[in-house]
Amino acid sequence: MRPLYKTSFILLIATLLFLGVGESALAESNSDLQAAIEEKRQEVEKLNKQINQTQSTITNLQGQGKTLSGAINQIDTNIKQTSLNIQASEVGIEKLSLEIESLSYEAQEVRENAISRKETVGQLLRRLQRNDDQSFLESILVSKSLAEGVSEINALKTLQDTLTGEVKELVELHGSLRDTIVVSDQKKSQLEIETVNLANRKEILDSQKSQKEDLLVKTKSQEFEYQRLLTTLEQEQQNLMDEISDIEARLSKGFDRSSVPSRQPGMLIWPVTSVGQKAGTLTQHYGETAYSSRYYKGRPHNGTDIGAPTGTEVRAAANGKVVRVDYNGLYYQYGNYVLIDHQNGLSTLYAHLSRTTVSTGESVGQGDLIGYVGSTGFSTGPHLHFGLYATPSGGWKTGGTRESGGLVSVPPASGLVPIGVTLNPEQYML
Repeated sequence: MRPLYKTSFILLIATLLFLGVGESALAESNSDLQAAIEEKRQEVEKLNKQINQTQSTITNLQGQGKTLSGAINQIDTNIKQTSLNIQASEVGIEKLSLEIESLSYEAQEVRENAISRKETVGQLLRRLQRNDDQSFLESILVSKSLAEGVSEINALKTLQDTLTGEVKELVELHGSLRDTIVVSDQKKSQLEIETVNLANRKEILDSQKSQKEDLLVKTKSQEFEYQRLLTTLEQEQQNLMDEISDIEARLSKGFDRSSVPSRQPGMLIWPVTSVGQKAGTLTQHYGETAYSSRYYKGRPHNGTDIGAPTGTEVRAAANGKVVRVDYNGLYYQYGNYVLIDHQNGLSTLYAHLSRTTVSTGESVGQGDLIGYVGSTGFSTGPHLHFGLYATPSGGWKTGGTRESGGLVSVPPASGLVPIGVTLNPEQYML
């Protein structure tokens, strides 16, 4: 076999092996699928607008929890928002399923086109191989005339060029099929994520309903009982916050910054996402802020707040090990939180979560799902309190003293509270 034909033949065989055999045709036409996908896209868009509207309502309601009716209104609005998030997950799942089916349809069309190309190439190969053993001189000699011999050679050249073109088309089909498979796999991953989100958001909704029932039971649906409860909670939380702030201020005074990585924007990713995209709004900076001056008695804010709807995904800002998943109580300090040691001198805190999805001791990668935005603990509305700490010498030990920091019991908060040298997360974020 001549070198050119041999090369083409090898390329052809490799391509045929990759493409494989075509699958059976799908029931629906691709145009029907595209129409259904567009309908679902519009539904998701409408639901997202409603979610954003409830977020604005929640923001406006902040500070109105000073009365029982105001507190119940806040909880009801959170319940409404979570219900909308559940609907968005359900419609999103339907949309992704249709998109995966459409991509299967496109892959089927590519395979069918490839089969047709294979047949053409096979015919060309057989024609070329019949003439493969005949040299240029022999083609001239067996011809009735020189013109006929040259014509024969030109015909063979045309066949060769045609074969090259057909093989090129097969390679392009191979690339198209590969790209379709990649996109399909991405959609399947998104479908898995959204399925997990749906299940967790249903759990969050149940928790919110229980919170409302618990509040009504504790207050006996009476305003004066709520006011008595609120006064006690506010005083307890203020004392707790004062104590933690004072300890962290003392720990920070003698802290050597050279013991942690230098400030590098991009070391930590933005921790709040929705449908694979950055989500949420920075609502309070680290340090001395207008809010901290008003509500923290002038003490600095020890983290960065990112406002987002309840049930929005929270992801690990960097690779690390989960050193603590805990609960400080529905009304105290950090509520549900996750603490990750990044094993480079830095640790991150994700607080006020409505639900956590990781366990203590678990290793996580940057971008892994660890929980969902919520409003547990000392919080006036759904947001993520994103804290950055210098990892204590020897790691986050339990049972430490309040003066030395670490993971400390600080009643009336339940569980353990992380206390240490805080840093500005924004200096390390994208």
